[in-house]
Amino acid sequence: MSIAKKLEIWQAQNLISAEQAKKITAYEKENRKPILTLPLLALGFFCIALGVASLVSANWQIIPDSVKLGVDLAIMLGLAGGIFFCFCKEKELLFEGLMLLFSLMVLVSIGLIAQIYQLQTQGLGAYFLWCVLVFPLVIISRRIVLPLIWLPIFTASSVDTLTNITFFRDLLEIIEHTFPFAISVCGILVFAYMYRFVSYYFRTRLAPQIKAMKFWLGFDIVSLVVLMDFGASNMFSGIFYDDILNGDNYQSILVISCLVLANVGFGYFSYKYNYSRLLTCVLAILLGFSIIYMALPDNNTILDLWGFLLTMSILSTVVAYALIKNRVKLLNIATACMAIRLFFVYLQVFGSMVTTGIGLIVSGVLFLSLIYGWKKLQLNTMLVIKESK
Repeated sequence: MSIAKKLEIWQAQNLISAEQAKKITAYEKENRKPILTLPLLALGFFCIALGVASLVSANWQIIPDSVKLGVDLAIMLGLAGGIFFCFCKEKELLFEGLMLLFSLMVLVSIGLIAQIYQLQTQGLGAYFLWCVLVFPLVIISRRIVLPLIWLPIFTASSVDTLTNITFFRDLLEIIEHTFPFAISVCGILVFAYMYRFVSYYFRTRLAPQIKAMKFWLGFDIVSLVVLMDFGASNMFSGIFYDDILNGDNYQSILVISCLVLANVGFGYFSYKYNYSRLLTCVLAILLGFSIIYMALPDNNTILDLWGFLLTMSILSTVVAYALIKNRVKLLNIATACMAIRLFFVYLQVFGSMVTTGIGLIVSGVLFLSLIYGWKKLQLNTMLVIKESK
């Protein structure tokens, strides 16, 4: 609903006067954020950079190496000067745009130097170097764009770099052979700890960076849930379950114990410092269902139902959280996802449109009954509170 429509309703309800409505309208016009300015600014810088790159590539072979390096250095110095000027003059949008362009030029410079001096990098080493060099810009950035780009590149390149260390590579192999999806669950748990640590100690100073971490954490969790749900029956590997029961595979038992303790520790930290319990519950559900996966028989129907229960457990937790915190938008999204997943499970299990239709009707009636019961309970609770007063 637009602000103008809201003002009309507030005036009709005698919540504000006509004079107050005019003042609010004038204030909103003066302080309206330029929604398209930053994307258009970024697009403009990107087009200029792409045009320059096209011109240079057309004459690349005839340009001396010294000229290439000199022009690259001049561009970098010019961008650095522009960033410093915009920072001093508090031109935030231009400051962010120049930082984004400077970050891109750092990557271009790495590639240029590697090409001129014939330097060979293994894996994602060049991207890891870029992440290290650009890290100060990510810290001082006041918008989410640069941290949002930097985080996944840093995660992938740092893991790739760490795999060159024998100890880390052996540790990944142990975790991978503990239970299905173990590496993904472990990675999300580590990232959740980093997110909680940064949000606790740097809540105000690194607000855009925390938002970027929150986005990628949510993206990773959703991606893993979808993979575990719809991909479980296609990648069955119920391994090591017998070894764990017999106590032969002490490494697997140790990894599972560490992950359980890490989940408990994360929950305790969230409880102690009054953070939301939603993330703790979601992490516990992911770990529990991953371990249960080992005990399942190699049957597509059972694995499909297992995936369905996983998704519905996660969504039910989100619904409960949204109801407790009165998050209407989140509640609507979660219930819509539950309805969509319910439709898919009927297609997976029953297949026939007749049985699917009957099942959906029964489910719809059940949902409506639950809503009616919830509303009735809410009304009775309010009456009891009023009578007690």
